Amino acid sequence: MYHPANNPSRRRVLAAVLVLPLLGFAIPAWAASNSDPFNNAFELFQSARQGNTDRVEPAITALQNLARTVERQPLYAAYLGSALTLKGKAAWMPWNKMKYTDQGLDQIDQALAALKPEHDRIVVQDVPISLNVRLVAAATFIAVPDGIFHRRANGKSQLAILRTHPLLATAPAAFRADVVALETQLKESEK
Repeated sequence: MYHPANNPSRRRVLAAVLVLPLLGFAIPAWAASNSDPFNNAFELFQSARQGNTDRVEPAITALQNLARTVERQPLYAAYLGSALTLKGKAAWMPWNKMKYTDQGLDQIDQALAALKPEHDRIVVQDVPISLNVRLVAAATFIAVPDGIFHRRANGKSQLAILRTHPLLATAPAAFRADVVALETQLKESEK
């Protein structure tokens, strides 16, 4: 469930969200819950996003395991795709950078394609899966080098969909703040 701001776990995630825009994109503060099986994978992913490259492979493994448990779950697939782009970012050889980033972007494309109307009604930590998937996709698309992967336009498109989505108004304030922060980051990067 959605955690109040005075929860220590919530403060830890919130602190990470304040740092993460400097690393590429904001990670939703509402995405982790101590009672959710997604929590372990998310925490590994979050650590990897913060630059702990030793957590990239464990995050990928945890997200792959989750993706296998619930077939065609776009939430897990989106995070898995984003984690694979982290693997690409951390890779030493240019061909591995390209390979893993392309695999991650393909995974995110599949997550977006798997979204159905019911994903507007399925909620994880008070946020519809459809909104969460779109935010992860937008943030990842904007974070990868546009000169190579040409995904900035896709990221802007997902942000536009989020911004006009009727469920955004009912999403937690932290989620809405992450959408605004990503928009702000995008505008700053285009100056």
